[in-house]
Amino acid sequence: MNYANFFTKKGWAKMGRYYATHPKQLKELLAKARKYASRAGLRTVKSEFLLVCRYVREVFTGSYKDYSGWSLVMIVGALAYVLTPADMMPDFWPVTGLIDDTAILLWATHKFSGELDKFREHLALRGKEEETEKAAEDALDDIEDIEFEEIPPMRLEQK
Repeated sequence: MNYANFFTKKGWAKMGRYYATHPKQLKELLAKARKYASRAGLRTVKSEFLLVCRYVREVFTGSYKDYSGWSLVMIVGALAYVLTPADMMPDFWPVTGLIDDTAILLWATHKFSGELDKFREHLALRGKEEETEKAAEDALDDIEDIEFEEIPPMRLEQK
């Protein structure tokens, strides 16, 4: 399956832009991520899922400013796909419900690996080398206590 075509034609890129320009809704989406991260079927991609959540959180809290707007929109769209029930295979189906989520997450982390690698370097430079699942889970636990900044629209344009 060509995930890039699926992702853009089905409106998930547009959904990513929506969340990227509506901090309150993005905060609610990340709150769902905390519950989703504890799912047993997510084991194989959990660290990537948590890295994506942490990337989004750090951008929107203003802690990480060296991001690509287009990558952010697509990563947020992938996160929205994973966390919303309206996807190809409903999540309530045992095992198979997570297959499409895993595929989209793997596609997004591969497609935007350069962006995520740059973010990992940022974490290392900040002394956050403990890029463990525990640290990322702790960052998700703090979602309710943070205020997201408004992202300037010009940062969301495709390069």
